[in-house]
Amino acid sequence: MTAAGLSILNIGLDRDLLASDRRTEAQDRQLIYANGLPAHLVHLVKAPADAPCAPISVDRGVHVIPCPVSHWAQFPISAVRAGARELRRRRFDLLQVQEPYLSGLAGAMLARRFGLPLVVGVYSDEVDNPVWLAERRLNRWVNGLAKWVLRQASAVRVDSRAVLERLAGQGYRNLAYVPFLITNADRLLAPSEQAPAVRAQLLGSRAGPLLLAVSRLEPEKNIPLMLQAVGEAVKVHPGLVLAVAGDGRLAASLASEAEQLAPGAVRWLGRIENADMPLHYQAADLTMLSSNRESAARVLSESLLTGTPVLTTDTAGAREVIEDGVSGRIVPIGDVRGFADALIDICRDPNRLARMGREGRERMTDSVTTDTVLRELCGLYAKALGRAG
Repeated sequence: MTAAGLSILNIGLDRDLLASDRRTEAQDRQLIYANGLPAHLVHLVKAPADAPCAPISVDRGVHVIPCPVSHWAQFPISAVRAGARELRRRRFDLLQVQEPYLSGLAGAMLARRFGLPLVVGVYSDEVDNPVWLAERRLNRWVNGLAKWVLRQASAVRVDSRAVLERLAGQGYRNLAYVPFLITNADRLLAPSEQAPAVRAQLLGSRAGPLLLAVSRLEPEKNIPLMLQAVGEAVKVHPGLVLAVAGDGRLAASLASEAEQLAPGAVRWLGRIENADMPLHYQAADLTMLSSNRESAARVLSESLLTGTPVLTTDTAGAREVIEDGVSGRIVPIGDVRGFADALIDICRDPNRLARMGREGRERMTDSVTTDTVLRELCGLYAKALGRAG
């Protein structure tokens, strides 16, 4: 360890760390880690082939090194090369990777080569998940790679107790639950004066309720299920509006499907900056998540912090955040009829929605603290360092 605390070399895929013209939420999170642990953090991040190669200094203690590649399969080699340069330049206490796949492979190779403890993050519900394994043949091979990386780790961090239970008993060292750090909790809790205007804009001439989805538009999010449910619900609640914040490969096809199922009822907002999300949550009556798999979906916690209840599929981390019937509703994964029925029912009574939101806000306020995350993370790093050598 250095005089300032831990020195950690991180490898990951979070493109928001690459921003040089503005401070992003991902960068804010790393600054909280750097100051709270304390630690000096260097991040090797997968970047597009045409991205600048110059290192980015977020602030004292947090530095980002882009690893431009033209194809995702090139990233492990690029990260190994960049990581080896950094490890020859200065001393690091730990190697840490964002996931047990691309960055995990690079981290395992560097950890073995330089004799450093490896901390692996698992922030998705994929490893040994039968739903994910059945999606395509490649996932079975990737699952084997992930399990090999996890066996190389000195410690494994997961953000869902349900995922932790699945991985437990497989011989992974120092497997620990550490909650996801919500950096904008204060902004989510503080009422926004702009929320009513955003609500009025999104509703337009329709009476409501206003539904919100915050999601990447990718297959695993199962947005078609949500759209089918909205198509059924709008027959009962004709003033209903769904606002979708996010982008992805399926944007065009989903927009076409929405216009067939619920003409004029869906607003496509594109990607919204994290700083603007609190007022969108506060503008809504209900937040919805229809994913086939999640570990600890941040959208659930963020929505409840603003006092907006949630309708979600029963993904791994859902019941760790939502109490069914109290702070929201939980329906089986892939159950279109169940999702539609729950949506129709929950929208019948605005007072019930408000009560659920108040209950969720009160419970989340007690459970989301920076001190808790930092304390658990310090303990995990201490265990990883104790395994070194």
